[in-house]
Amino acid sequence: MDEAKLRRFLLSAAASTAALAIGYVLLRWVLWWLAPFLLAAASAALLEPAVAYLQRRFRFRRGFAALVLTLFALFALFGLLSLLGTTLFREARALLAGVPALLAEAPDALSSLLARLDRYASACPPWLRDSVAQTLTRYTAEAGALLRAGATRLLSLIAACAAALPGLALSAATAVLALYFILASLPELRRLARRACPADARARLIRLRGCLTHSACRWLRAELTLCAITFGEVLYGLMLLRRPYALLLAVLTTLVDALPVFGTGTVLVPWAAAELLLGRVPHAAALFALYLVTLTVRGVMEPRLLGAQSSLPPVLSLLAMYLGFRVLGVGGMVLFPFLLLLGTQLLGWDGQEPAQ
Repeated sequence: MDEAKLRRFLLSAAASTAALAIGYVLLRWVLWWLAPFLLAAASAALLEPAVAYLQRRFRFRRGFAALVLTLFALFALFGLLSLLGTTLFREARALLAGVPALLAEAPDALSSLLARLDRYASACPPWLRDSVAQTLTRYTAEAGALLRAGATRLLSLIAACAAALPGLALSAATAVLALYFILASLPELRRLARRACPADARARLIRLRGCLTHSACRWLRAELTLCAITFGEVLYGLMLLRRPYALLLAVLTTLVDALPVFGTGTVLVPWAAAELLLGRVPHAAALFALYLVTLTVRGVMEPRLLGAQSSLPPVLSLLAMYLGFRVLGVGGMVLFPFLLLLGTQLLGWDGQEPAQ
């Protein structure tokens, strides 16, 4: 390797290392620090056509139009959150109101459970019965410690959430003010960015921004569609089972399913196991069947939705999900399909045959 090639290789390696370090710093700290302003900038871009309409239709000054739209967005968000929070709070309060009755029935349910376990154990071979008895004895002895540890962690989580409230309130207020200021001075900010950025770099940034926005919107559309399908399945299934608090339980199950590490099985499988141990076999079978339905539908629909959003064959989306799981675990199943969408946008490939 001659000196020129070695110099180019070292420069490329140094540039790649610096880019990775900058990316890590951005994702680790700067992105969270700038989150209120990034959220405000995205909201301002969405509300800009409405500002132009108010200026053109009603002759509003830009600052007044920005104020009206900021207040409208704030009230609409608060109204939606209030409606959802009121519904969930009402069902949660009804659920908590039934806790004393459940606690009163707990001794009888525990006795019935132990009797059923004894009947199950009597039908097992002696070696399996002894092993199960030892396991139950060990876990029973550790149950108190586990409950105390869980209560301690719950209290710590509540304290951490309470300590984070001032910061969240400051971030929310900053985002609202930033939204108004960005909306009120968006043309000036755009002119300033055009003067500060060369034309070629600006063209590359505009293309990159368009690809990121397009890919993020497509990925988010697919994920929201999956969440809506899961919510509808769980809500319909719980309503068929005539379970109380069906809406609250469906919302919580869908939120858990939306997390990268968890799924509907995190809620439905332990619930079905508890119903089985309590002797309610039809309910347990129905809950387990509901879990299988949600798992199958998500497994079939997710590659198809992601492939449809990128105009790619579903097998490529499935491959991206599988490789993501192998490389980064469950989080990679979310990251790799998004990178696939972004890559197809950057390469300008829409999955269609080129014109002859």
